[in-house]
Amino acid sequence: MTHEFTNDEIEELGDLKDIDRNFLKVRNNGLLLTDNQVSCLQRHNIDPSKCQSATELLYMIDNTDADEDDELSYLADQIAENNYYQNTRK
Repeated sequence: MTHEFTNDEIEELGDLKDIDRNFLKVRNNGLLLTDNQVSCLQRHNIDPSKCQSATELLYMIDNTDADEDDELSYLADQIAENNYYQNTRK
């Protein structure tokens, strides 16, 4: 006997309900950030809406204890990589 899964059950198993939180979106200030990145920054009392560039955001992250926090350090690496690919002339 096989069990037919509903669409909700399949999405829950595949963790697809929050997949759109991982897509890069252009914010009001022009930064490309995911919803998960924004919520991580806000948890660390960093307001990305006050930054005019990714470089400024990285500066704000560096002024915190990012070296001691693996989550912020990983986030800073992601933002730096996105910034490189978006703004480097090839």
